[in-house]
Amino acid sequence: MPWTCPSCNGETDLGYNICWTCRAPRPGSDPRAEPAHVNMLITTTPSFSTHSIDHYFGPVFGETIYGANVLRDFFAAVTDVVGGRSSQYETLLVRGRNTAMSEMAARATKMGANAVIGMRFDYSTVGNSMLMICCIGTAVTASPLTGKYDGSPSCPP
Repeated sequence: MPWTCPSCNGETDLGYNICWTCRAPRPGSDPRAEPAHVNMLITTTPSFSTHSIDHYFGPVFGETIYGANVLRDFFAAVTDVVGGRSSQYETLLVRGRNTAMSEMAARATKMGANAVIGMRFDYSTVGNSMLMICCIGTAVTASPLTGKYDGSPSCPP
């Protein structure tokens, strides 16, 4: 499901925290976080509808571990008692996902890839107060399709 940029009214897929058109941050995302995968195609699906896959390089990973601090834990405990969302932890998750995805994209680039397919996140705790976020996908080389397939027999895919 795409989101609409309030700055330029451009549409961007939900997994991206910056607008593809004007590079403005997505509303509700952490503006201090590094923009993730700005120059790389990344999808959670096993293929692209707009590109053909030319070469598979194999799995590629990005990891990050964040420690929770006493102040963040205190505010989260208060939120747990009174109800509501914990913006402190949500900010941490956004920053962690962006960092893990940026690392994955950088590693894919070093392999010679220009895209990642089948991307997913895994979350885990390390010890009592550390959060590990791992991003994994398949590094590929993809080329844009030259024409649009309209489904008719005279127009090959």
